[in-house]
Amino acid sequence: MIRNKIGARVMLLAVLLVAIALVPTVSAQNETNYSVTKEVAFEHANAQIINFIADDTEFEGWKGASIDPKPLELYDPNGQKLYYQFSVYKNNSLIGRVDVGANKTLGQSIQVIELTPVLYNTTEAMKKSTETARNEYPDGEVKSTEIVVYSYPSIGAMTVIKDRASGNEHRIFVDLYTLEVIPDRPATETEPGTWSVFDRRLKNGVEENLKGWQASDQFTKSIEQEMASKGICISVPVTLDNYLNYDVTNVNYDYYSYFFGLYSLGNTVISRYGKLPVLETEEQKENWNSTLEELNNRIKDTVASKYMYPHGEVMSCGTNSRGYFVILFKYGSVDEPLMNEIYALINDSAKEMGVQDIPVEFGYGTYWEKIYLEGINRWYWLGENTENLSESDIDTLEGDMEHRPTMPLNKTIAAYGKIPLLKDPNEIYLWQGKLYTITDRIQEKITPYVEKGQIITYGARIRLEIVINDTLSSEEKNTIIREIYPVIDEEARKQNITNVPVVFTTSEEDSMKESNNSNNSDSESDTEDKPSKNNSTPGFGLLGSLTCLYGGWKLRKN
Repeated sequence: MIRNKIGARVMLLAVLLVAIALVPTVSAQNETNYSVTKEVAFEHANAQIINFIADDTEFEGWKGASIDPKPLELYDPNGQKLYYQFSVYKNNSLIGRVDVGANKTLGQSIQVIELTPVLYNTTEAMKKSTETARNEYPDGEVKSTEIVVYSYPSIGAMTVIKDRASGNEHRIFVDLYTLEVIPDRPATETEPGTWSVFDRRLKNGVEENLKGWQASDQFTKSIEQEMASKGICISVPVTLDNYLNYDVTNVNYDYYSYFFGLYSLGNTVISRYGKLPVLETEEQKENWNSTLEELNNRIKDTVASKYMYPHGEVMSCGTNSRGYFVILFKYGSVDEPLMNEIYALINDSAKEMGVQDIPVEFGYGTYWEKIYLEGINRWYWLGENTENLSESDIDTLEGDMEHRPTMPLNKTIAAYGKIPLLKDPNEIYLWQGKLYTITDRIQEKITPYVEKGQIITYGARIRLEIVINDTLSSEEKNTIIREIYPVIDEEARKQNITNVPVVFTTSEEDSMKESNNSNNSDSESDTEDKPSKNNSTPGFGLLGSLTCLYGGWKLRKN
């Protein structure tokens, strides 16, 4: 991709300036055939800038910035929409602009990146353009006033006014930066004049330009998929960063699996030890997973009796998809000496198996499970202080923690956002309340998808959960995701939540019915003195047309 500096601008179509005087005019293409929506343009801007930040030190200063999704629409003097100009802000200060082509015939999507933007006043320029037109043609009828690229890359306001007497239309240009009136004269070899980008295309023609746009679109889709695996949705404003080096989002529960302990509803990584092996084939991955499971069997008794709750701070042991052995703690004062001690235990056992520098990830988890203890005659949160428990209740907790947690059945399509570190049930309740408010306020916009059978159910637990009809095609599912997540994100930002955690899944109809039927008894069990049913995972309950997961939890029975 060409990125030549011209003055303060990075021009991705620098060749256009060279070819302008040499290219014969061609008929402008029908915009409706090749037009690009501002939503698609925004996705291209996000994707390209994320990529630039990852491999170009020139964009280092853009880390922590974000692109405003509401662009200034720039037109061509011939009346066609030309560019979407997106502003880039950091700490509420304008630090750059990105111009994305509004028409596929312009070629690659990113047309201009401005690294040192100069402020301009569109309102004043449009006002002066209109006033000048009316002064010069007092009997004329103003047809339109738009912001245009009148002499690439110069930008200005253009007012089109029709002289009632002659019927002729006239164009009045006012430069956006200087507020000077620009004469409407043809370009010459010595004078830039005013001219149309659409009427002066590159030598390679429209077909080659369309191929260039298609290449940009394919690249954007590849970045979109990679970002989606890390919980980043490029359809909404993101904090620009080198996301290409980020881990998978903690909203994606499929990323982790657990050998024993509690099931975590969102992990926060503390530290990593060791070295990951090279796992390129499915056979290598399967063999490595078997190695980690054998390692778990070797250390389980020691971990359970010495380090795991109720005797210690460890709440769960498992693996993640990258190949790390995972140790999750209860939130608290977990220090480096404790992690070093546990790592030494795991690493020594791994060495006996012929594995050096075993990779281990330490983190905090979010847990939401209760067990009924006879000794205290009440429901007990797993993770609560154990000082006043009897030996019998301690044994009950120890036995329960040695079980393998039940994994969710739904298949994840996409998972966006980030689940915050929730330290205790009180923080979980507060967080769920915020998510419940969001689900309540998006109900009107989500209901049409439910009525069409595209969305089976939706609601909030620790993350917002949208269950999409599995009979839809992959393209239909992806379209719904692109439409729904921005709706949720917009409402979440009103609640001061950015990077809102949302998972899109599919589910078999029978499992949905089972989940719906289980919800009421789960919620009611919390208010009863003793358990009246088997262990269960909370499901979906209905509140009118709104599916509500708020207030659900996992119950265990001794």
